[in-house]
Amino acid sequence: MKTNPSGPCIMALDDGAPVSVFTFDCAKNRDKIALARNAFKRLRTMRHPDLLRYIDGAETDQAIMFVTDPIEPLSNQLNQDPDSNLTLWGLYKVANALKFLNNDCGMVHGNVQVSSIFINAAGEWKLGGFELLSSMKDESPLILTLGGLAPEAQRYATPEVKKSGWTVIKDIPTAATDSYHLGCLIYETYNNRFDTTDRLLTQRGNIPSSMLDIYRALLRPSPANRADADAFLDEGLHSFFAQDFVQVNLFLENISIKEQGEREGFFRKLDNVIDTFPNEFSKYKILPELVKAFEFGSGGAKALGAILKIGEHLDNQEYEKVIVDPIVRMFASPDRAIRVTLLENMPKFIEHIPNKAVHNQIFPHVATGFTDTVPIIREQTIKSILVIVPKLNDRIINYDLLKYLAKLQMDEEPGIRTNTTICLGKITKHLNDGTRKKVLVPAFTRGLRDGFHHARIAALMALMATSEYYDPSESAGRIVPSISQLLIDKEKTVRVQAFKAIHVFITRLQEHADTMPETALEPITATSSPTSNTEANVQAAGVSMAGVFGEATKGLAGWAVSSLNARLATPSGEINNPSDLTHNDNNNNQQEERPLSAPISDSTKQGGSSRLNLAPLKMDDTNGWDNDNNGNNDLIGFEENDGWEPFETPIQSVPEPITAILPSSTHNSRAAISTFGGSASPATSPATSAVSKPISKAPMKLAPSKPKQLDVSTFVSEESNNNTPTISKEEKRAEMERRREERRQRMAELREKKKGGIGAKKI
Repeated sequence: MKTNPSGPCIMALDDGAPVSVFTFDCAKNRDKIALARNAFKRLRTMRHPDLLRYIDGAETDQAIMFVTDPIEPLSNQLNQDPDSNLTLWGLYKVANALKFLNNDCGMVHGNVQVSSIFINAAGEWKLGGFELLSSMKDESPLILTLGGLAPEAQRYATPEVKKSGWTVIKDIPTAATDSYHLGCLIYETYNNRFDTTDRLLTQRGNIPSSMLDIYRALLRPSPANRADADAFLDEGLHSFFAQDFVQVNLFLENISIKEQGEREGFFRKLDNVIDTFPNEFSKYKILPELVKAFEFGSGGAKALGAILKIGEHLDNQEYEKVIVDPIVRMFASPDRAIRVTLLENMPKFIEHIPNKAVHNQIFPHVATGFTDTVPIIREQTIKSILVIVPKLNDRIINYDLLKYLAKLQMDEEPGIRTNTTICLGKITKHLNDGTRKKVLVPAFTRGLRDGFHHARIAALMALMATSEYYDPSESAGRIVPSISQLLIDKEKTVRVQAFKAIHVFITRLQEHADTMPETALEPITATSSPTSNTEANVQAAGVSMAGVFGEATKGLAGWAVSSLNARLATPSGEINNPSDLTHNDNNNNQQEERPLSAPISDSTKQGGSSRLNLAPLKMDDTNGWDNDNNGNNDLIGFEENDGWEPFETPIQSVPEPITAILPSSTHNSRAAISTFGGSASPATSPATSAVSKPISKAPMKLAPSKPKQLDVSTFVSEESNNNTPTISKEEKRAEMERRREERRQRMAELREKKKGGIGAKKI
């Protein structure tokens, strides 16, 4: 017989797995045809884990061929300084095979030697060489007549065979011959080839001292006193076989009949020692046993850790073939322990699973964990999403997954709510733009309101991590206000994180603001339209205002001027108030109220130019806002219910004569009204006299009509004949206080008139 794994007689299984083919040429070895036929016959009928496994074969007049698992001769391993664990386990496997043949089958192998033993891909020994295998129950066992034809039969012959021939085997214990051959195998395993049987007893060589006694017992000259393979195994399990490598393999082979507690202890031990085992053996021997135990229940969830640890040494093709398919199938298991183990270890195997298998076979089962009643399942499911999401398609990520996360953000467990926010923040880059705009801000701002402070911190960190996905208006209008509420959170850790978060967004907003134009208004061009004078006045007012408020409020002055420009300039050159008072008795007498914050225009006689003169303000007031109770000077226009009353000091209602509300030639109140600038002059201006009407001297009879509205001419600036003299800072303050008091009085008169003409009703 010869091993021919690469010759023309190579065969393969349906799945393309490699095999080894043994061939025997009948024409060249006619004297050994009986041995070849016996080997072929016995190999087909004998089944044992430690024997060479028969797959297929054929017998013709020209040749005998049979196919086995892919193997190679044991001599290849022994010549390469084998691992001591593999050697020990190999001797155990051969002894166990002999025990099966001798004790259970009543057969004699008769050809146990290095050339009759083969190793598989894992380095595990398999007993072959069945040319002399015979049953002592047969009438004429083959070994008795053809024993001497086996290769190197004389060198391995037992003392009794050398003395009395092969026929003596029938009269001695069945195991005696094979036990002696086992002793010879032990010697050759540790010391290579022996030439004479005398060396077997006189030279120990490298045989372990713990094995020496049983080794000598196997080589005893007397067949009756010779130890058998069963005794060798018993002795070894208490001494030289009592090692982790052998014990792990023995447990795996019998794991289906072990108790649950024993299995759990075994897998804990396996995780600690698996790294010390030969890689090839772990890949091709231990791993298939673990996968079988994991998938069919005997190993359970505990086996997965060792499976994945061994899988690190596999290439992608081997990993997909051995590990991926069982793992994908196990996701459908209803066992929660297996589900948790799969979710916890997902980072170790997810990269080896194709994307199609992930979103078609794995995710549907993973998604059931989002709604599981056990919190640990929900939590582990959320954590697993971080590693599985790159392999999911857009539909699952932007619809199915977010639907589950939205529910989990309202989970009763605070830890799950926190992890949901963290998960959403980390998968943001996988969402499309439309989903980000609709989901992120509502989700994270909800987290900011969570009662669990770790959830609030997670929301802040998620906002910081995803700050690049928000536009400036969203940041300024929704995110910054929400974060600002946490600046005074009861928990210090939240406050610290809130300040960090708001700094990030304020910095981004500042950078965006620096890129914005100074104004959104279109540039004003010089024209000959009637509005040119008004526009020039507005621009002059901007210069004057910047001078009054100083550099610190330059931006505010520019805003005020822009507002005045938009509201004062009209195509007809008249003041256009956005909130008109409804007093339309006749079109010629229709009047519009001037905004109280609009400056009065002074037409200076010198040079024919016009400018806005502002009333003196406190130079130390740099915020642009008055400190009195009736502040809000920047409002433009007012309605009947303008909401100012709460901001003013209440004025006591004092009865006053009818003459208090009648215009008088000597009472220049209309020209004196000024809220944001424009000095009052005792003399009546031309503009005022042009609009005002003379007072009638006839007896006055007041009809119950609507009160007369304030004339628009009162808001027209007066011309000043003289330049405003330079005054001191104290005088400016006094002038400002006087003008404020004057404004309060005028406002009180105006409200009284609007309430229905109180003076007229008294008369």
